[in-house]
Amino acid sequence: MNTTLTRYGTLMLLAAILVLGVGPVAANADGLATYEDWTTAATIRSDRWVGSSDLGHERLREVRGGTLLMRYRREGATLSDVGATGFFSNRLNFRNPLRVDEMEVELNVRDVSVTGCPANATASITRAATVDLNRISDLAPGTPSAPGDLTGDHIARVEVRRLSDSTDPAGLLTVRALLFRCENPGCASTMLVGAPVVLGQVRTHRWFRVRLIWDPNGNEFRAGLDDDPDVTLPYPPEANARPANNPLAAIRLQHLPANCTVASGGPTAGDAAIEVGTVRTNASAIIP
Repeated sequence: MNTTLTRYGTLMLLAAILVLGVGPVAANADGLATYEDWTTAATIRSDRWVGSSDLGHERLREVRGGTLLMRYRREGATLSDVGATGFFSNRLNFRNPLRVDEMEVELNVRDVSVTGCPANATASITRAATVDLNRISDLAPGTPSAPGDLTGDHIARVEVRRLSDSTDPAGLLTVRALLFRCENPGCASTMLVGAPVVLGQVRTHRWFRVRLIWDPNGNEFRAGLDDDPDVTLPYPPEANARPANNPLAAIRLQHLPANCTVASGGPTAGDAAIEVGTVRTNASAIIP
């Protein structure tokens, strides 16, 4: 496993020089530190993590051999050859997401497959891994929101994905950073805040690192892959109106399998297995 990290101060300086010119101060000045490295844990600690999952045909979250193994397989619906039923996830959530301003995760995609349907123009999508951070809402302070309602919340994401219609060689996945606003309580409807940014590509069976940093003073998130300079995901200042109604910091696998009738060759399926290595956050978020 590649665990060599550039010092955080150097990383931020490089990002400021190459990407931002003279960038704003980081959201949290205490730097990145190890939140979890899995080498001393036999199980997933309930004081640090909350696991959850949508219905899937095969699901796994297990600490084994010094890493966390996660797998998720989901088949698509077979009632039509149009569209897709929706996204389905296997998640590992940080216990206290409002304390997480920065996160960096070591990942290794062990296996990925995603199938589409020739009769359906909608491609299936497999996100073999995503790192999500939801800290802010643009709803006016005092606006009533039911518990769990994501409307107005802004989720920053780094995703490692492959589509069923990809022409890339087998085992090659694209890493993107994006920021979106939830348009309804369950965030089934979203609006992009700016365009997604491609950070690069990664291969299966090779370790890499992804990171997200929230900078409320600069009205932006920053995202990065390995030692590359961070890119910015800016948002309107009014998105800092108040904390997210349903805060989130999570590592997940996610599938959107296209609908496909049996007569057309269905069901489609998304399947991915990953190893999660060292997880780092701002030091103030660490739970001893």
